[in-house]
Parts: sequence; structure tokens; C-alpha cells
Amino acid sequence: MSLSKRERVFRTVELDGEPDIIPIFTLGFERTAKSFLAFNDSEEKKECDTWVQSKATNIKYLITEQRFWNVDANPMDPWGYNKVKKKLRKAPPEYPDCRLEIISGRLFKNVKQVETGLDYSWYIDGFFTSPEILHFYWDKYGRPSELINDRYNYSPRIWEAYVEALSPYLYPLAPLAIAPLEALFEGMTITKVAYHMRKNPHFIHEVMSEYAKTNVEIIKRLAEAGVEIVWMFDDLGYKGQTIFSLKHLREFILPYYKQIYQACRKRGMLVIQHSCGKIDEFLPDMVDAGLNGIQALEPAAGVDLAHIKETLGDRLCLLGGLDSSRVLNFGTAKEVEEEVKRGIKTAAPGGGYFVGPSHNILNMPWENVLAMRSAIEKYRKYPLNFA
Repeated sequence: MSLSKRERVFRTVELDGEPDIIPIFTLGFERTAKSFLAFNDSEEKKECDTWVQSKATNIKYLITEQRFWNVDANPMDPWGYNKVKKKLRKAPPEYPDCRLEIISGRLFKNVKQVETGLDYSWYIDGFFTSPEILHFYWDKYGRPSELINDRYNYSPRIWEAYVEALSPYLYPLAPLAIAPLEALFEGMTITKVAYHMRKNPHFIHEVMSEYAKTNVEIIKRLAEAGVEIVWMFDDLGYKGQTIFSLKHLREFILPYYKQIYQACRKRGMLVIQHSCGKIDEFLPDMVDAGLNGIQALEPAAGVDLAHIKETLGDRLCLLGGLDSSRVLNFGTAKEVEEEVKRGIKTAAPGGGYFVGPSHNILNMPWENVLAMRSAIEKYRKYPLNFA
């Protein structure tokens, strides 16, 4: 029997055995990179061109790319990513042509992409390197929890109409407002975070507590609207290692993740997190804290997908895992197909897996894009068959 997109998503996230087919998840194209330009010029885009309209608000939503990938779930909601007013101000003069995000202290600058010549907003540096600087800006403009956008209407009617409009194509996951660890180390810089962890741990706890408080308040509003699955971006790893140690995770990060995860669980909501890098050793603690799903599972960083499936597959939903850094970008179409088969063979048995690339698609050759899409459709059926 064929399941609806929603049914397939929930069976997979809740680890309720094998659904009818493996659900698909991807973060999609990076819109300033070569692959997206190829997509824009493709016949496939024309075939997938789709708008849906909410009966509650009459707002139309473009889902052409989501249809192209045939995703089952996607991070999107009718309130967007501006649930907190992430105000940008002109940066101090020592950072010419940069913008300062006043809730986190991150500095951004528009720089043209090498491959396409299109403007991309690059992270440049962190400015909130001391308590004095951070408190000056928070006192002047407001703490993150004071900048929640109260103009948004979190009525269940709005969410239900949004889900209904999307239901033939995908099930939406509502994104949170702040990536707490990223906001910390990008706004403060990694070296200063490490310094304050040793010399002024209270400062780190103050900032992480504020970011968690903000996300928990957003979770309350999403729950009132009827959201069932929450999505959080927050990177924890590099290639080959975590950004901070397991000791630091347990002392400075996990308590605030637990607040976020448990705020979801208390309201009957599931939570899925994206994190780049080799974060294998963090996952048991994150699952114990209440995490339901993890996305990225980056092969090029050294993530051991087979080990994670073996040790946590009965407690944690896995999303991604296809090697977008190497095979998808630089392999042949045949190698791309084999990579799809590898991911499915490793993580899909028994269910609990969304197939897809570990990252946004950047400069993947168009023939590889089509090869990956075709291979996913070919091999995603249960019972698994690779003949």
C-alpha cells in the first residue's frame, strides 16, 4: 500500500519499521553555485514548475525545486527564517563593506562566487569577543529573546492550510530561529569561545542560555500552531573531528540542546538537527538528551554511517549520508549511482533513513545531479533490491 508523504515521514522519523519506500531529503541547490544555474536552464525545471496556495492566507509558495527532488520532507513553514529579527547593521570601520548581525555578532560580506560571479554573503569574522561588546549591543538593540517577531500569526488555521496545500508534494519541518552553537562560535570566534570556557565560563553559559531561551519560545509558538516536527541547523564538527571536545559538549552545549529537545518532546513534537562534520562521538549524548533525527552524516568528514546505524539506528533517524563533497561532485554518473546504493544498503534496512546528499548541492555536474535523482528513485523501494 502506498503511504502519503506525511505517513512516510512519520513512520521513518519515529522508527516504525520500513515504510513503502525510502523517503527523500535534501537541502537542495546552493542558489549562487553552478548546479542551480544548470537547474534553472533545464527542461526538468520547466516540468516541475509548481506553486501551491494556502486557503487560509491566499499566499502562494514556489516548490519547483522540492518537486524536482521529489522530497518527502523539507525545512519550510509559512513564517520563514525571520522568526527573530536578525537585524543587520553597518559593521565597525575596521571591517569595511561588512554587515554586523546584532543578535550574534557575526560579520558578513558580499563576495562574488568564483565559479559563477554571483554575490554570496560570506561569514567574515566574529565581533562579540568580550562580554562588554556583546552586552553593549544587546542592551542597545535587545537580547535575542526580546527580538522575536510578534507580528507573525501562529494560528493553527494558518499551519493546517499550509500543510494541506503542500500535502501532495511533501511534509514541512518548521525551522527554529537560531543555530545556538554556530551563533556562539561564529559571533565570538572559536578562539575566544575556548578562552572564555576556561576563564569566564559564566559568559558562555549566559549566551547559550539566551539562544536556547529564544528557541524554546519559538517552539511554544510552533506547538500552538500545530507543528509536529521541528528542524534545527547547528554545526558541531569539522572534517575529521568535532569543533569542541566531548567534555565541552557536556558542560557548555548539551544542557541547552536538552532544553530545546525536551521543549519539543513536552509538546509532542519531534526534533531533527543538521550538523556538518565528524560528530559520531557526540550522537549518543544528543540522543539521550532527546534528539530524534540527525542530518548530514558527512562521509568526507569521516562519519561512520554503518557504525551509527548499528549502534543508534534503533533510537535515531538518519538523514543524508551521500558523499556530496567528493563522489557527487567529482565522480562519474556510475560512481554516483554506486554511492546512492552504498548509502541505502548501509542505513535503510529496517527503516529510519531518509536518502539524500549530506550537503547543499554546489557545483555538481548536471549529469551527476540527474544520475543521483534517478538512482534514488530506482533503489528506494522496500523490500530493498539491488539487482
